[in-house]
Amino acid sequence: MKTVLLVEDNDDDVFAMKRACQRTGIPHNLQIVTTGDSAIDYLAGKASYADRAQHPFPDLVFLDIKLPGRNGHEVLEWIRAQPGLKTLPVVMLTSSDEVSDIKRAYGLGVDSYVRKIAGPAEFGQAVRVILKYWLELTISPPVLPDKRG
Repeated sequence: MKTVLLVEDNDDDVFAMKRACQRTGIPHNLQIVTTGDSAIDYLAGKASYADRAQHPFPDLVFLDIKLPGRNGHEVLEWIRAQPGLKTLPVVMLTSSDEVSDIKRAYGLGVDSYVRKIAGPAEFGQAVRVILKYWLELTISPPVLPDKRG
C-alpha cells in the first residue's frame, strides 16, 4: 500500500484531510507529522521515524507552509537538495495565496500548490483527484533503496 505524508500543524486541517482521504476510496496509509523538523526526520528515517515498517517512506507529501520550526518552504528546499528525493511528489497544501509564497514554492520545485479554502465537498474532490493522480495513475521513478528502508 502506498503512503502519504501530511505535514500539518492545525488540528482542524488534519481532521479535514483524514476525512477527505478516507472518503476517496483510494487505499493508502496516511502518516502525519506536525512540524517541519519532524517532516525532515520522517523523510530521513531518523530518531523516532527510523522504523520504516512503522513509518514507511511516502509516495506523496502534502506540505503546509506555516509550520512550527522549519516552515514548508524550508522543508521543500531540504527535500529537493536530497539526491534520492528530487522526484518525490510534493503538494503544497496551504491557506496562503501570497504571490511570493507561490513563486517561492514553485521555484523550490513543488509539484502542485493547492489552497485549503474549498468547502468540504470541493476539498474532498480535490484530494481524491490528487491521490488518484499521484498514487494510481503516475509511474514515478524509483527512489534510492536506502531511503525506502
